[in-house]
Amino acid sequence: MDVLVSSTDGEFIPIRFPFERLVLSGWSGRDRSEVLAHVEELGRIGVPPPDEVPKFFGVGPNLLTTSRSIGVLGDGNSGEVEYVILIEDGSPRYVTVGSDHTDREVERIDIHLSKQLYPKVIPPVAWPYGEVEDHWDDLILELRVDRRVAQRSGVRSLLRAEDLIEKAGLRGNAVLFSGSIPWIGGRIRSGGEYRMEISDPLLGRRIAYRYSVRRI
Repeated sequence: MDVLVSSTDGEFIPIRFPFERLVLSGWSGRDRSEVLAHVEELGRIGVPPPDEVPKFFGVGPNLLTTSRSIGVLGDGNSGEVEYVILIEDGSPRYVTVGSDHTDREVERIDIHLSKQLYPKVIPPVAWPYGEVEDHWDDLILELRVDRRVAQRSGVRSLLRAEDLIEKAGLRGNAVLFSGSIPWIGGRIRSGGEYRMEISDPLLGRRIAYRYSVRRI
């Protein structure tokens, strides 16, 4: 995977990041009440509750993409914003933002299968994890669906990167999606265009990326 590493000195350094595993987290909130709220959100669309939290789903590494457009079947699908950790030798090395695009209809039947059906979109830009580690909880995630804010919360609502890596038992090089934040109004939204963002108010910077969906 080719990535531009954006540092605080203003430089963009191109790197090739090899990885063996792509893992998606679910129900990974720090606050138990928020985890239960997300369980309720999914329950409203017929998704059964997990047997453990957090939950991890390994999917094909080929699903990771920086494409601006992905193909979908019908309307029963949506993205959701998450922080994404690029793990090197079992430790967090880079951070960016991503969308775990999921088939919501299939999710009612088999969550793991639903995760495997659609690409997982990230921008081709990341920050060194060491530049945000000391103020991690200040970072903010946001998702806009068709230009309307649908999700917005600090990463403090999710387990820290090191905790997720440990719980997932990841070693070597991997890409880990954090699991998502609550939806505004508790309603999962679908649309034609998704804009995801991770912002760092302390250092005054952000990584934002748009992608659209097209019917196959």
